[in-house]
Amino acid sequence: MTRAEQPLLVTSAPQNPQDEIRGRQRRYLVTMGIRVVCFILAIVLAAAHVVWAAGIAVGASLILPWIAVIAANAGPTRLEETTLLYDSGRRGDPDRRELPR
Repeated sequence: MTRAEQPLLVTSAPQNPQDEIRGRQRRYLVTMGIRVVCFILAIVLAAAHVVWAAGIAVGASLILPWIAVIAANAGPTRLEETTLLYDSGRRGDPDRRELPR
């Protein structure tokens, strides 16, 4: 079994899959909730004869499902971070990989 070049940190671990799915579902439901509000607003504005605002609300209610699906299917963002604790290049000797005694 070979050892990794750099030690793995708990802070660099990916997000829990259940939390990630829950976050995606929440984003989707919020976006679709906004779509429902836009659709109802379009009906109210059309009844009030404010056609230009009703058109904007209809346009938003047509585009929001696409945005909701794209946002829900987006994968997790991975940040490449270097922790000073394990960054031996910044602490003097680049070959030093152990803590001082």
